[in-house]
Amino acid sequence: MEKDQDSPSHPSDSQPSKNIISRLLDILGLGRSPDTTEDLEMEIQELLEEGEEQGLITHQEGQMISSIFEFRDTLIHEIMTPRPEMVCADVQTEIPDVLKLIIKEGFTRIPVYSESPDNIIGILNAKDLLVCVDAPQNCPDIRELIKPPYLVPETMRIVYLLKAFQAKKNHMAIVTDEFGGIRGLITLEDVLEEIVGEIDDEYDKDEPQWRALQDGSLVIYAKEDIEEVESFFDIELPDGPYESVGGFIIHQLKHLPKAGETVEMA
Repeated sequence: MEKDQDSPSHPSDSQPSKNIISRLLDILGLGRSPDTTEDLEMEIQELLEEGEEQGLITHQEGQMISSIFEFRDTLIHEIMTPRPEMVCADVQTEIPDVLKLIIKEGFTRIPVYSESPDNIIGILNAKDLLVCVDAPQNCPDIRELIKPPYLVPETMRIVYLLKAFQAKKNHMAIVTDEFGGIRGLITLEDVLEEIVGEIDDEYDKDEPQWRALQDGSLVIYAKEDIEEVESFFDIELPDGPYESVGGFIIHQLKHLPKAGETVEMA
């Protein structure tokens, strides 16, 4: 049907979305192309902001897309659970005690070590212990239940770790340093949270991210976003390849901090 030549048009109704689509086509190579990766990211960020302003996407959707840019540059050691905070089980531990530990901590998988947590020999899945609940007398030795640990270097980018998790169907990896020492652990959930934000289930406990001590100092959770800290204290910390308080401290020290170690900022 031919359009009525005299019918009024309303360009303002669709112009914002047309502008965004036009610019997106440019970025995708169907028009002009950004000169550098940085230019590309800036243009996409501008598109996201315009999309939010026009109501085409929600703020949460915009944040999720923005996080993908940071995701590809994030290293394992920035988001891992450090070695001192790992919940592990000794291979000599009786199965009933392992069950109590799993119930108490709320984890579905825990590393198992021999003699010391520096010697992780496998990963235990809580589901494999279900047989022990109904028939403790038939429960096998813990060595028969554990799976070989998946070892990854702390300098690995999490974008590659995600691909490895998918390929190997793993949900947990043990993080090592250049000498093979245990630095911590990282889970599939840790990686996904870098894109979609914190993932809580009905068993997660709400823990305060900040805790004031009597001497006036503050205890801050290692995974607390560094930008939140900067905003709270109205300070600006040095730029670096980190997103969390723990990542910032490790970046400054160049190693995993020991108990009592300090970082001084001018």
